[in-house]
Parts: sequence; structure tokens; C-alpha cells
Amino acid sequence: MGRFGIPFDRISALPSDVVEALRTLPRIVENTRRIEEHTTALADVARSLEGVKADTEALPPVRENMARVAEATSVLHGMDRRMATIEEAMPLLVEVQKHLALLPETMERLDDRMESLSGLVEKMRVALETLNQSVDTLEQSIEPMGRLASRVPGQRKP
Repeated sequence: MGRFGIPFDRISALPSDVVEALRTLPRIVENTRRIEEHTTALADVARSLEGVKADTEALPPVRENMARVAEATSVLHGMDRRMATIEEAMPLLVEVQKHLALLPETMERLDDRMESLSGLVEKMRVALETLNQSVDTLEQSIEPMGRLASRVPGQRKP
């Protein structure tokens, strides 16, 4: 008998994609749990990025002042280029922050769907048990007919 009370010889009759899907469920549940653990800090990251956004709004005036200083010193020219690169990256970071803010909700929906899938798998297990019982009953009920048919004249003996 299998883990769900289904005989192993009946499992082999299931379509291979159903069997494979059933095998992946524990990994999906474990990975979902891990994702949830690793995303608990995203709210703090989102708040930090809001602070970064506010700080980057102050960059244009700073850049103008830095340009004046950089004219006098060749060392500051390299720094100005690096600051420009950081400033250019900020809109992308703000966009990433928006997507990260949606991640907990997305994960919750995924978790809900996983629970729903788990419920469907349980219903399928119960249906398979019922089907297995029906097949067993059918086998028992036609066994006497098989014996009777083997006694009919003209039948070959195995």
C-alpha cells in the first residue's frame, strides 16, 4: 500500500504527469516556506529604499556644486562620473522597490493557491481510494462469472 492507502500496483496505472506532479508537491511546499522566511525583511528594505529615494532627490544640487569643485581638481572629475552613475541607477532602484513591495502579497496569493492545490490533491486521493474499492468490488463480482464461462462447452482450457 502507498502513502495514501493506494496500492502501488494502482499507482503505476496513473498518468505519469499526475504521479510526477504529486512527487513535486512536498518540494513546492518547502520552497514556499523558505521564500516566506526570506521575504520577511522586505518591508524594512522597502522603507530603506524610500529613504534612499528622498536622499537622491537632493543629488542634483549636490551635483552642481560638485561640478564647480571638480573643475578645480582633476581627482574630483572621476568622483563626479561615479556620482552620475549612482544617480542614473536610482530610478531603477525605486522601480525595484515598487516590485518588492508587491512581493508579500504575491507570495500570500501563491500560498493560498498551494493550499487550494493541496485540497485538490486530497480530494483526488479520496477519489482514487473510492475507485480502487469499486475496482476490487467489480473484480470480486465477476470472478464467479469467469469460472462459469470457463465451464461452457467449446471453451479452450489454458
